[in-house]
Amino acid sequence: MSIELENKEELAMFRKLSAGSENAFSAIYAHYSPKIFTFVDRMLSLPDVTDDLVQDIFIDLWQKRDFLKNIENPKAYLFRMASNRVLDYQKRLSTRKPILDFVISQQATLGAWSEERVLYKETLKLLGEAIDTLSPQRRIIYELSRNEGLSHEEIAEKLNIAKSTVANQLVSALKQIRLYLEKHASLFSFAIFYLLTQS
Repeated sequence: MSIELENKEELAMFRKLSAGSENAFSAIYAHYSPKIFTFVDRMLSLPDVTDDLVQDIFIDLWQKRDFLKNIENPKAYLFRMASNRVLDYQKRLSTRKPILDFVISQQATLGAWSEERVLYKETLKLLGEAIDTLSPQRRIIYELSRNEGLSHEEIAEKLNIAKSTVANQLVSALKQIRLYLEKHASLFSFAIFYLLTQS
């Protein structure tokens, strides 16, 4: 199959998907998910995380299907989505580095590094799950504060809401995350609670 023909077929599938075709979505997923997985995993070398990111990418694709009718290069669009998702993940990971530092500092009492690495990955996954339980507005406010380091005033201006709303939503977000971790976390729960409540 020529590249030109393949691109035409991909465009046709994207047009159908933009119209809400679940069959087109299934075809695009079946064709591209293995390629996207390989692409993402080469950058992260974390298969479990990669699998979650790939699922997120295709969920986003379905949710944003209305915009796909104007896409001229489906393959480039999908791989750009994947690149952006990896960059977002790495950015979130960098903000949670204190958790890794805590894990490393406990080598003497927690045993082998391989075991700590597993615990660290589980902790990050749990923290991500907790953040995912936040409402859309609360999550945006939380991530603008924790990931981008914006002040309450800057967030209020960016989102066009009251500064008091930002403060209240952050307090609620931290409480909700702590409650989730309290219910699901084990070994590193206290360390996570401490990190989450720091300004």
